[in-house]
Amino acid sequence: MNRRGNHNIHGSTWSYSVPHHEEPVCFACLVECLEDDDVVMVKKRPALAETLHLIHLKNFIDDLQRNVEIAVHFSFVVLDLIENTESSFASNAVEVLLKLLSKMDSGELLESILDHIQEKMLHTENPKDSLPLIVLLGRLVKVFSPVSGILCHNYEPILQRMINGLSQPDEDVQSNTVFLFVYTFVGPWETIVPLAVQQALAQEVVCLLHTAKTPYLLRNLMALLKNLISSSDLTQMLMTLDLNNLTLLTSLKKLIINKDSDLQRSALYVLSCILSSGIEEYRNTVLNSDIIEFMFEALHSQIPDQQKFVLDCVESLCHSDLFYMKCHAVYGLESLLYALESLLGRRNSELCSTAFSILATILTRQPSSVPLFINSATLTSCLQLIGQGIQQQHPQVFLASLWSLAAVIRKTHLLLPIPFEELEKILQIMLDKLSKAELSSSSLIFRKKASHNRMEEYPKQDPMESALRIYVACIQLLEECWDDPLTCTTTYVSQDSQPTETSIQQFKEFIVNSCLDKMLPLVMKIVDRGDNYMLCQCLQKLLLELYRTDSTKCSQVLVQMTSEGLLSTIINRREEVVEMDTETQFLLQLCHVLHEEDTPEIPFPEWVHKAIPDLKYSLADYHQLITPHISEDLRNLYIFLLYHMCKLDDIPLSGQEILHIINNSVGSQFSPVQLSPLTKRQIVFLWAFAVSLLQNNIQSNNPAGALALRTVAEEPPSDWYTHHSAFLYWVFLDTEVCHKAGPQIIDSWLAGITSTCVIDSNGLMENLEENYHLFEMFANADFTEAFMMTLLSTLTEVASLSSEILRHCLEKVIEMDSSDDFVLCVRAKGRQLLQDVFLREDKSLNEDHLYNTMSIFLMTFNIPLVKLEGRDLKLFYHVSKWLCEEEVDRYPELTEMFLRLIILYIEASDSLSSSVSLMMIQNVRLLRSFEKLLHTHNPDNVAGLTYGIISYLMEFSAQTGQENNSNPCVTISIPLHPLEKRLKASSPIMQHCFLQVLATSFQCKFMNPLFKFLNVGRFNPDLNCPFSSSDITSIFCYLQQFLVHECLKTKQTALHCLQAVVNYLSYTDLKLYDDLLTHPWNTAVMEVMVQMTDDDAESIATTFNMLQFIFDSNTGHQIITESPELMQIVSRFLNEQKDNTVAKPLQHQCSHLIQKFLQIIPEQYKQQYRTLGVQSSSNPHDIINVHK
Repeated sequence: MNRRGNHNIHGSTWSYSVPHHEEPVCFACLVECLEDDDVVMVKKRPALAETLHLIHLKNFIDDLQRNVEIAVHFSFVVLDLIENTESSFASNAVEVLLKLLSKMDSGELLESILDHIQEKMLHTENPKDSLPLIVLLGRLVKVFSPVSGILCHNYEPILQRMINGLSQPDEDVQSNTVFLFVYTFVGPWETIVPLAVQQALAQEVVCLLHTAKTPYLLRNLMALLKNLISSSDLTQMLMTLDLNNLTLLTSLKKLIINKDSDLQRSALYVLSCILSSGIEEYRNTVLNSDIIEFMFEALHSQIPDQQKFVLDCVESLCHSDLFYMKCHAVYGLESLLYALESLLGRRNSELCSTAFSILATILTRQPSSVPLFINSATLTSCLQLIGQGIQQQHPQVFLASLWSLAAVIRKTHLLLPIPFEELEKILQIMLDKLSKAELSSSSLIFRKKASHNRMEEYPKQDPMESALRIYVACIQLLEECWDDPLTCTTTYVSQDSQPTETSIQQFKEFIVNSCLDKMLPLVMKIVDRGDNYMLCQCLQKLLLELYRTDSTKCSQVLVQMTSEGLLSTIINRREEVVEMDTETQFLLQLCHVLHEEDTPEIPFPEWVHKAIPDLKYSLADYHQLITPHISEDLRNLYIFLLYHMCKLDDIPLSGQEILHIINNSVGSQFSPVQLSPLTKRQIVFLWAFAVSLLQNNIQSNNPAGALALRTVAEEPPSDWYTHHSAFLYWVFLDTEVCHKAGPQIIDSWLAGITSTCVIDSNGLMENLEENYHLFEMFANADFTEAFMMTLLSTLTEVASLSSEILRHCLEKVIEMDSSDDFVLCVRAKGRQLLQDVFLREDKSLNEDHLYNTMSIFLMTFNIPLVKLEGRDLKLFYHVSKWLCEEEVDRYPELTEMFLRLIILYIEASDSLSSSVSLMMIQNVRLLRSFEKLLHTHNPDNVAGLTYGIISYLMEFSAQTGQENNSNPCVTISIPLHPLEKRLKASSPIMQHCFLQVLATSFQCKFMNPLFKFLNVGRFNPDLNCPFSSSDITSIFCYLQQFLVHECLKTKQTALHCLQAVVNYLSYTDLKLYDDLLTHPWNTAVMEVMVQMTDDDAESIATTFNMLQFIFDSNTGHQIITESPELMQIVSRFLNEQKDNTVAKPLQHQCSHLIQKFLQIIPEQYKQQYRTLGVQSSSNPHDIINVHK
C-alpha cells in the first residue's frame, strides 16, 4: 500500500523504517500518490498520514535538510491538497505542513511557501476561493509568531488583499481573516504592521462589529479590537471614527445589549481599557452617549468578570463632572447598590472595595442641588451595605466602606428625618472594629497596600484618618441640623411622662462621648508612633469641630491629650505641616484651653496670637531659642508652651535644656522687670521643674534661679504658684527655698490636692505616698518642719490634710519601727506649734489648729518621754489654762487629747513629774474643771481619762502626806455611781481608768483630803465607803470578767483592783472576804485566765501575780485544792513557764509559785506533782530565798 508500481526506480534512498510497519515506507511513492490526480481522496488520506509519521523521524528530516528542493516540492503538493480538497482533508494537510515547518525550521522553505501563497491569492479574484490559504496563514501566524513580522515586512500585498476581502459578505472569510490579524497584532506590532494596514483594518473592524452576526466572527473581532486599542493612536482613531452614525460606541452598545455573556464581557472589557487611559475626551464621548445606561444594567449580572469590567468603567467615569451633569449617578445608584449587595454576599473583596470606592466618589461629588436618594428605602439599603462593609475583615473593603460612610453623612444625602439611630449603629460597629484591630498586632486593617490606589479623592490613608473624617462629618451634620426640627424624631410618650431627648440630642451625646472615650485614645496611640502626620492634622480638625460642639468636655480632653504628648508632637512636626491654617487655628484654640484651665484669672496674652504663625522651631532645636534674633513674643510663646507641657508631665526637654532656655530668657536683653506676670509665673515653675529633674545638681549664677527665689519669698503664692509636685520636690531639694518659702509652697500644694481629692476618700494616703514619695521626704528635718507649719494653715482643708499625711507617715514609721529621728522631730516641732497657737492673739482658728497639731503630737509619744523639759511644763501650763478657761463641753475631742497629754506627762519617768501633779493639786480651777467633767454628761473617753487623772492625783497626795493636811484648799467630789454603767461602758478607756480609780480608792480606804466620795455610809463596816456589800460583790464579779479580758492593760488593772478589794475586805469585812474568795466563779475564772495567758512577759507576769494572790490567801487555797482539774491546769502552766525564755526574768517568782503550789495541795496529790518540784529545784538557794 505504501509502494507504487514504479517503486523500483526510486531505490532505497527515500525509504524509511516506520514503527508498526513491516516494510520500509517510501517517501517518493507517497508524494507521487498525493500529487496524482487520478488517485481518489480516500487513498490519499492514508498516504498523508504516513508522511506525518515520516516527519517525526529525525533521519528523514535530516535528508530533507540536505535536499530542501524536495521539501519545497512536497510543500507545494500539500498546498495544492489544501486548496482543492474538502475541509476535513485540508485540515489534515495543514497539520502536516505545520509539522514539517516546525521540524525543519527552514527559512528558505517558509519563504517558498509564503511566495506560493501570495502568488495564488493575488491571482484569485474571489476571496472565498482563498479561504483555505487564509486559514493556513492564520495557523502559521498563531503557531509561528515570527511569521507575523515576515508578512508585514515582505508580504504586505497579502495583508491588503485580506483586508479588502473583509468587505465581502462571507463571514467565514471574515472570521478567518480577523483570526489571522488577531495573531498578527501581537507583541510590538505598532512598529511592525504598516500604518496603512492598521488604519484600514480599524475601519473594517468598526463596520464588521455592526454587521457581524455569527458568534465566531464577533468573538474574533473583539479579540482583534482588544489588540488594536493597545495603541493610543488607533484608540484615538477608533473613538473618533464616524461612518454615517456608525461608531465604535454604537457597536459596543449593541454587544452589551447582546444576550451572549461572553460578548458582553468582551465589550465591557474593551470599554474599560479605553477609559482606563484617563483621557477626558474619551470619557466625555462615553458620557454623552447612552451606553452608560446599559452598563449599569449589566451590573445586575452574577458573573464576577462582567461586574469587574463595569465597575472599572464606572470608576473612571464617576470622576468626571459630566457624569453628574447627565444625572448618571442618580440613575445608576440602585444598580450599584444591587451589585454591592451581591458582591458582599459572595465575599468578593476586590470588587467590593472597588464598588465602595465608586460609591464614596459618587456620594462625595454629587451636587447638593440634585438629590441622590429618591426614597428612604434606597438610603436605608445604602447605610446597611456600608455597615456590612465595615464589618468585613478585608482591609481595603473596610477602608473603602469608611470612605463611603464619611461621604454619605451629609444633610443633602440623608432624607428627612435624618436616620440618626442607624448612623449611631454603624459608628458603634466602626469603633468596635477599630478597637479590636488596634489590640490585635496581627490585624491587617492598619496595614497599607501600596498597590491599591483607586481613588484620587482618597489616597492611601490610615483607617483612623478616615474615622476622624467621619466624626468631623457627623459634627458638621449636627451643626446643620440642630435648629431644624424636621431633621430629627422624638419617641412618642404620654402627656404625663417626662420629655425624652430627641434623636439629634441622643446622637450628639453619642458622638461627643464616643469620640472622647474611644476614638481619641485610639488615635493618640497611632499619633504617638510618629508615622502618620496626616492623621495628626485630621485629629486637629476633629478637635476643633468637637470644641465648638461641647467646649466643656473637649477642654478636659485637650488637657489630657496634652499630657499624653499631643502638643509636643505638633510642635516637633511643624515643618511637615501641609494645612498651616488649620494647625495654627488648632494651636491657638489649644493655648486658650490650657490657659483657661491653668490661670483663668489672667487675661489671655495677645502675644500668643502674634507669635503662633512664626512658630517654626522644633523642641529639638531649643538652641535656636537662646539666640538674640528671636523676638520677645516668640520667646514668651515657647516658654508658654514648654510650661504647659511640663506642667502636664509631657517632658519634651532635659532639665539642663530647660535651664538654658529660661536662664537666657531672664538674662537676655529683655529685663526681668519687663516680664509679664504670666511669663514670670511660668519661669518660676520651669525653674522648680528643672531643679526637680536635675536633683538640684545645678551650677551657681542662674538668673532664673535668683528670680524664682526672690519671687516665692517676696510675693504671694497666688502670683507664682502652679499646682505641681515639682514645687514640693524643690522645697525638699533646696534648703534655702525650704527656709524662705517652704511652708507657703507646701500649703499651696496641699490646697491644690484638697481641691481635686476628697480627704477622707479611700486610698488617698497611699496614692500620695506612691506618687510623691512623702515618706522619703520626711527624712529631711527641714522639710518636715516646713510641712508641719501647714498644720496652722488658714484653710481648714489644708490643715486637715496635713494632719492626715503626718498621721499616716507616723503610723508607718511606728509600724516599721524605723529611726526615731522623724518622730522626735515631729514631737519638738509639734510642741513649738502648740505653744505658738496658745500664745497668738487671733483665736479664731485655735481649736482647729490645736486639734490637728495635738493629734500628731500625741502620736509621737509612741517613743516614751525620757524626761520633762521646761518647754513641756510651759505646754502643760497652756493646756491647764485652756481646760480652766474654755467651755470644754464644746470641744470634747480636744478635751480628750489634752487629758491624754496630762496623763502622759504624769506617767513620764522624770523627776519633775511630781511637779506636774503638784501643779494640778495647787490649781483649784483645774481641779474644779476635773470635777465638772466627772459630773456632766461627757463622752466616756473624756470621763474615763478624768478618772485616770484623779487616780494619779489620789496616789500622789497619799505619797506626799497630803492626807495629814486637815485644812485642804479644796475638796473635789468623786461620783462612782452608777457602777454598772461605767463598768459596762463601750469605751476601753473608761473601763480601764475607772478600774484604776476604784483600785486607788480601795487602797486609800476612801479617805483623801483632796477628794470626797458621794453616797457614803452604805457599808456598815466602813462608813467612808460609798458602796454597799452588794456593790462590792458586783465589783468583784466584774473584776473576774476583766481578768480574762483581751486587753492586757485592762487585765492588769483588774488584777490590781481585785487585790485592792480583797485587801480592803480583809480589814473591814472578813465574812464578805471569805464569801468572795470561795465563790464558785473563782475556779472557772482561774482556769480561763491560766489557759488564755499570752506568750509575752507582761501577760505571764499578770497571771503570776494572780496565782501569787490566790496562793497567799488561806481562803483562796480552796480554789486550787478543791478542783483536781484546776490543779492539773496550774501545774501544767507552771511547768511550761519554767523553760520559757520569754518568762526568764520571772524565774524567781515562778520557782516560788511552784513551791507554794506544792505546799498547799493535798497530801494525796503531792506524789503526783513531785517531779514539778524536783525539776524546779535546779537552784535551791533561789527557791529558799524566794520562799523566805
